[in-house]
Amino acid sequence: MPVPVPVPALESRELVVAYDDRIVVDGVDLDLPAGAFTVILGPNASGKSTVLRALARVLKPVSGEVLFDGRALAEYGTKELARRMGLLPQDAVAPEGMRVADLVSRGRYPHHTPLRRWTAADAEATRRALAATRTEELAGRAVDQLSGGQRQRVWVALLLAQQTPVMLLDEPTTFLDIAHQFELLDLLRGLNADGKTVIAVLHDLNQAARYADHLVLMKDGRVVATGAPADLITPERMHEVFGIESVVIEDPVTGTPMVVRR
Repeated sequence: MPVPVPVPALESRELVVAYDDRIVVDGVDLDLPAGAFTVILGPNASGKSTVLRALARVLKPVSGEVLFDGRALAEYGTKELARRMGLLPQDAVAPEGMRVADLVSRGRYPHHTPLRRWTAADAEATRRALAATRTEELAGRAVDQLSGGQRQRVWVALLLAQQTPVMLLDEPTTFLDIAHQFELLDLLRGLNADGKTVIAVLHDLNQAARYADHLVLMKDGRVVATGAPADLITPERMHEVFGIESVVIEDPVTGTPMVVRR
């Protein structure tokens, strides 16, 4: 029997993105499979965050296009897109003095209409999001009074409250200590196992290899390779993309590739 081809949740075709006159992403073609945990990896200034922002329609391409479920991203209405795709950017900032519970509840906004405001379902979605990120005890505090790691978990809670089938996260482990990094990645992996498509930009090669089932390697604004961690995490690829000499061994816990610098 033929092997089924994964259905892409998000696709880009000849995607070019620039800041002013400087091209940052140059002719990127991607097929990001639905139901997968995809991680975009690359050195600094490789264009990985820019690609993510273009996929989320935060940045408008100079040329090329992005397709979401086979439909041009530009065709979606704002609320329609927000019900189906959620983004956690690097630079998320809450209004001064806003309480955590109020911020997380904003994730429910795309589900409201002029005839449908706050409901018990919204309250339950907010409660579950706070519980999943272990931020219930912070609900009454102002977001701007929290530590960096606490704020990051609160922003993830907002994304969970939005209840979208596709989640995009730009360096979500930033500001988190190592214990909370693994806790968050475990949470994302669990959400993926429950059917969500997760697409994240990460810096840590070994965390990406452990948690992702699909990788995108980028360098100088272009895609170098895509595929499973076992196929892409090799000494040759690590030298090509990151310029490091390494050996790749088996993670003694998960059996996934582990990069050790020479």
